[in-house]
Amino acid sequence: MIDSSKEYLYTENPDIGNEYREKQKVEFARLIERMRSSSDEQRGVFFKPSTASIYSYEQDIESYRLQFKEMLGWPLKDPMISSLPPRAELSFVAEDSLSKIYRVRVEGEYELTTYGLLFLPHTEGPFPLVISQHGGAGTPELCSGLYGPTNYHDMTRTILKRGIAVFAPQLLLWKEEEYGPKYDRVQMDKQLKQLGSSIAAVEIYKIQNSLNYLLSRDDIDASKVGMIGLSYGGFYTLYTAAVDTRIKAAYSSCFINNRFIYDWPDFTWFNSGNTFLDAEVCGLICPRYLHIEVGRNDELFSYEHAIKEMDKVEKRYEQLNIKNRVSSEAYEGGHELNSNDQGIDKFCEYIHSL
Repeated sequence: MIDSSKEYLYTENPDIGNEYREKQKVEFARLIERMRSSSDEQRGVFFKPSTASIYSYEQDIESYRLQFKEMLGWPLKDPMISSLPPRAELSFVAEDSLSKIYRVRVEGEYELTTYGLLFLPHTEGPFPLVISQHGGAGTPELCSGLYGPTNYHDMTRTILKRGIAVFAPQLLLWKEEEYGPKYDRVQMDKQLKQLGSSIAAVEIYKIQNSLNYLLSRDDIDASKVGMIGLSYGGFYTLYTAAVDTRIKAAYSSCFINNRFIYDWPDFTWFNSGNTFLDAEVCGLICPRYLHIEVGRNDELFSYEHAIKEMDKVEKRYEQLNIKNRVSSEAYEGGHELNSNDQGIDKFCEYIHSL
């Protein structure tokens, strides 16, 4: 019997409610597992362009490309487009046995600029062009061999040696303090996503704007454009080529994978698991040329999880009878560009043949 003349308030050990909270956590985990297990089917129903012919595929894929741009966010779906090529500031850096090298700053709309290095072969142009995209903690100088050997295996100059001009742009991915100021990429991405954009959307726009300038140059052949990248550069290669059909060939190293396992914040958008994961993004590049590769000893991304996505990509090209336009490889290497040049040779040969 409680004495009503005295105040009494119940207390208990905090552990008593823990079993209920544990059940709440487990329910969320199981919900996500169920939703993810059905996502393959969801994407299969959603992403179903016609494979009756290359023409019908290309016609169908445009509506998906618009949805993809909308998912990534402003400014990709409705960019501000000028009738004139953007202005650019070039400063000569050096001339070596392979090329003339320039630092470039391309002006864009929305008070955005793109910084990068431009390498022009000594032979007579107009030259094919490849965008050489560095990865995490990287810079244009790093992926271009200006600091010595790296896991890029001199990616830029490997392309340059094959008679192709190269532009290596800077993303917001440099190693802090060693190559530039501190920054919080994840925080910036969250802030942009609150506003209907994303860091990937803005950086893809900046790459596209640099193309607007580069393809207006007399010494560049606008019909022969490719893009290559390692790691984060492989991510941007796939996503930029999916957005911009001016890129006729793509070479993505050490990125394609199971995005439910490697669901980094800036690789993730609302409902992307039911619409566009890596295989579907590659489907937006199809029927253009695509090389995808992963290292069997990659210390960041397990190659076993990538195989299923790579198989899906190859199957789509096979359905269109253009298996010669796709190649995939799991090579003996770590988180590095494949040191065997066969993939790059085919990539460059295809660009030259356009």
